[in-house]
Amino acid sequence: MASSLIAALTVTTPRAAVPPAPITDGERNGLLTVLSKVPDPRDPRGIRYPLSAVLTVAVCAVMAGASTFAAIID
Repeated sequence: MASSLIAALTVTTPRAAVPPAPITDGERNGLLTVLSKVPDPRDPRGIRYPLSAVLTVAVCAVMAGASTFAAIID
């Protein structure tokens, strides 16, 4: 069994017959807009980066194949 659930899913998921449509600039900006609406539960002291930026990096890392917190940090 694979150690990553993402790797296990890619093996068992059939490929789509038609490739996905390219992402437009409007859709790319939409992710940041949606993530900027997430309420920030952190204490204001010591915040260095906006929560939306941190979440965007985490989403991109997971989409690139990161499956653990350590992989997202890398």
